[in-house]
Amino acid sequence: MKVRSLSTSLTLLSLAISTQLYAQTVETDASVQTTTAESQKPAQLAPIVVTATRSAQSIAEIAGTVYSIGQEDIAKQAAAGKSTADILGLLVPSLTPNSGTTSNYGMTMRGRTVQYMIDGVPQTGSRDSSRQLNSISPNSIERIEVVSGASSIYGSGATGGIINIITKKGQSDGFSFESKVGVTSGDNVKSDALAYEAYQSVGFNQGNWNGFLGAGYTKRGEIQDSHGDRIGPEVAQTDRQDTETIDVNGRLGWQFADNQSISLGAQYYNDEQDSEYGADYGPGLAVLFGAKPSQKAVKGLELDTQPRTKRAAVNAQYENQDFFGQTLNAETYYRTEKGRFYPSANFLGHAAIPNGGAYIVTQSETDIDVFGARLALQSKLNLADHALNLTYGVDYDKESGKQTAQLYDLNTFMSSNGLKFKPLNNYAFGPDVDTEKLGFFLQSQFEATDRLNLQAGIRHERIDSEVKDSIPYSEAIVADFVPTYQAKTLKGGSVKHNATLFNLGAVYHLTDAQQVFANFSQGANLPDVQRMLRDVPADFVVSNQTIDPIKVNSFELGWRLQDNALTTGLTAFYNKSDKSLKFGPPNFAIEVVDTDERVYGVEGNIKYTISDDWNVGGTLAYTRGQFKNSNGKWQELDAIRVAPLKGTIYSDWQFNDGLGLRVQTLAIGGTDKARKEAIENGSRPSAEIKGFAVMDLIANAKAGPGTLGFGVYNVWNTDYKSVYSQAVSTVYGDISSLPAQGRTYGLSYTLKY
Repeated sequence: MKVRSLSTSLTLLSLAISTQLYAQTVETDASVQTTTAESQKPAQLAPIVVTATRSAQSIAEIAGTVYSIGQEDIAKQAAAGKSTADILGLLVPSLTPNSGTTSNYGMTMRGRTVQYMIDGVPQTGSRDSSRQLNSISPNSIERIEVVSGASSIYGSGATGGIINIITKKGQSDGFSFESKVGVTSGDNVKSDALAYEAYQSVGFNQGNWNGFLGAGYTKRGEIQDSHGDRIGPEVAQTDRQDTETIDVNGRLGWQFADNQSISLGAQYYNDEQDSEYGADYGPGLAVLFGAKPSQKAVKGLELDTQPRTKRAAVNAQYENQDFFGQTLNAETYYRTEKGRFYPSANFLGHAAIPNGGAYIVTQSETDIDVFGARLALQSKLNLADHALNLTYGVDYDKESGKQTAQLYDLNTFMSSNGLKFKPLNNYAFGPDVDTEKLGFFLQSQFEATDRLNLQAGIRHERIDSEVKDSIPYSEAIVADFVPTYQAKTLKGGSVKHNATLFNLGAVYHLTDAQQVFANFSQGANLPDVQRMLRDVPADFVVSNQTIDPIKVNSFELGWRLQDNALTTGLTAFYNKSDKSLKFGPPNFAIEVVDTDERVYGVEGNIKYTISDDWNVGGTLAYTRGQFKNSNGKWQELDAIRVAPLKGTIYSDWQFNDGLGLRVQTLAIGGTDKARKEAIENGSRPSAEIKGFAVMDLIANAKAGPGTLGFGVYNVWNTDYKSVYSQAVSTVYGDISSLPAQGRTYGLSYTLKY
């Protein structure tokens, strides 16, 4: 009763505050702040970012929509239990909100794919299990740089935007330490529904050396819906219930000469589920035959190999600030990653099987190894008394990817209503694929006048994929269980593509405090070759003609302002391609369809400082997207690709005595346009998206030598489903269309010393 009384009081307080405001939370580290480069301009400067141009530059000088989310904002959100995916889904306007699963599948930016990076190292590969945002703790993050729109500067994978997560480094003189403990609970407080967190870091800066090492441990129990009940397992992308997570992140830097330094970084991450609860398929697996699932968790799961994400990464960076009058940056990196999914039951169609097919139960696991190297040089030149900055270099990336499927006994699965799994054979789940990417780039920035800044660049990229010979799993399984059948082999081959990408932009300073900008940029993305070839027949021909990259042209026009009290920005965007990616039932194959596709919209943010200790703000993102269907008409893209209307609002108080309070609301608009148009055109129906609004309250206060953090998430205890859960109801079925997390409490204590 005490907990519910407290939650009711907080709900009334939050509601009273929020009714006087309206919108949310991109309290970026001065957000999209503006200033010109000249020293005589205002002292309130925009943050310096690297991601947008691959060289340090003020946001005010960049022709594009760029956000910098600072450590203070990240720490405030994470103080009481939010993940990196939660934080970014809230703070980045055009990014789809977090799915609530282990995966960030469906989290697009401006309707396109996102290239995730950690310390400038790409994490979105050709074989992608979409777990980047849940594979690093917010406690290890110093800041996050976000670039919206396609990028020709970084090449493959960045057709919708770039999110670069920059980890902490030793900065304070001497040694510094941070200790944090936390606990999270749903409304229905019980021992097996708690999440515990412990984090410890040490940083140092001594002479020419600096370093940082952070280690975190999290143990989670059940996650509850708005009724206080355990949410059922997510059988498509997996969930985070009953998991244990270890995350270790470190970096060591050495300034061994006046202008030269080297930095070594490493991460180990392991997240593994150990649950007694399975999905409710109904008596006789009725859900697989069209019955509506209860979506409840059922106790009695017997599965030895439960979902897991395991990754290890190392990188080395070298900088020389006087390399023949230029600045040289070189890095090399290696990453290995395994991702295991939840078992699922699917229909295997094959002519050699009686009645044309049968149900099979499989559990897939990806295995990825990536090696890469990057080299960039920066030159500062003078052209007719105007500054000309050039950044040029080369990127190389090699990835080896494979996926396997563990087959389970169907009779055991059926007799237990989907709770018991008896392992049989293990099969290749698509051919092994090695992908090499080689890119050359040149980026320029020219100060044409005191107020006009021009930017242009070119990138040429080669992508070569070597596909190994393989026996499709459908052939191998049938051959094992139909003695008279001889399995056929899918012949491998080479897929080679070249792309030359351009970008052109301009920034004009209307005043010292505001600018307008226009930008055109191209991006390219090769679909997941290994995943594409999983479900093709054995006579499929692997070639350039059957597997095509998707090239995206992106346009944006924007305005931004930073005055003493007001920071705001507004951008209109449009992107298009002549190909579209198709995925869904009945066989969940991925296809690249030769048809036009377009996405357009507007996004904005605002922050207003009312007083020294009070500011308010919010964001808004409206995105629409269509593809040309077989009738030659524009048809709406579904919410897996394009996020619905998204708005946020916040009010933030931070007082001198260490007491802080933040109220924030996320609102999603409902839409049934994609569903209606799909039905009208006779294609697979899309899901109707029902709008919702959720509010969070986050507080912090000094408590002894440390800081106490307290959060109430989903203060209203709203009964809703995330955008992802609603959208996948027509993809994976209602069994994956699960309710979102209900009211949740988080309490943490952080000590810095």
